[in-house]
Amino acid sequence: MSFQSQCTLQISLAPSDYKHAKHLLPHQISLLGTQVDEILLTVDTRRSKGRFGESWDENAENLNNMLLNLKRKYAHIRVENVSYDEGTRNNISRFFFKEGIIPDKDFRGGPFYAYFFGLYKASNPYVFHLDSDMFLGGRNDKWIKEALELYEKTKNLFIVSPLPGPPHPNEELIDQNIIEKLGSYSFQLQGMSTRVFLIKKDFFINNKLSLQKPSLRNQIKAVVEGNSNADLPENIILSFMHEHKMKRIDFLGTDTGLYTLHPPFRTDDFYAKIPDLLQRIESGNLPFPQLGFYDIVDELVDWSSAREKLKHNRWWKRMLKA
Repeated sequence: MSFQSQCTLQISLAPSDYKHAKHLLPHQISLLGTQVDEILLTVDTRRSKGRFGESWDENAENLNNMLLNLKRKYAHIRVENVSYDEGTRNNISRFFFKEGIIPDKDFRGGPFYAYFFGLYKASNPYVFHLDSDMFLGGRNDKWIKEALELYEKTKNLFIVSPLPGPPHPNEELIDQNIIEKLGSYSFQLQGMSTRVFLIKKDFFINNKLSLQKPSLRNQIKAVVEGNSNADLPENIILSFMHEHKMKRIDFLGTDTGLYTLHPPFRTDDFYAKIPDLLQRIESGNLPFPQLGFYDIVDELVDWSSAREKLKHNRWWKRMLKA
């Protein structure tokens, strides 16, 4: 069996994602779709509170129409609406967790169950997960094959991801917790991000996660905002990795490689500049401060309105200093 036929590209979506997904989903599929035999697009059906649920109802039909058009274009796309029925929830909870039922959302109101639904529904043992707001650069058409080869030769490897940020000429990563530099543009990193990762889900057949609560501060936040008392999936998975002494490796790969960029906020200026950002990423026309850095920098998008909003959120500012 070829490497290609062992991996599913799984992208998580919700109606609130439509404003960026209409640009980024075709971009993601064009770069990675030829490297897998299944593209699984999962659509959350339970609205989140707060910013995660913005523009949900008004964009549901637009998102559905876009997905129908993509299915007509790519024969190996499968669309799954996230099912919250009791039987499905029980099956997914038992597959990934030691005990308990997976909560719908995390303490912020962000997706929780939907992440595990996507992994569970993938047909292949390897799953390359992407959030819908991830930008990809490099255009390496063999990156997934190289990632799966890395699994074959690396002991205790649990998660593989593309390089976080475009390659820096000095092979540096900015604001990343590096455990070890393994080679040219290849790093073992601390932490785990649910935004982008390639994982071998069969590991969960004999090894289970444990549900855990967030910090006391975030438990208070959950109560105040009416959310569940569940920690972020990435923290739960990271605890699991520490328990089993598993590794995360981020690497660029051969030729032009593959790297990711992430918008730290969603602002009007960001949405307006997505087409220009895609053109600049694809052409390699990026400012020096972006090199080696994962979040899209101010030289590309004006983030001042989002930072001003955070600055005026005084109650939470006091809580963070407490």
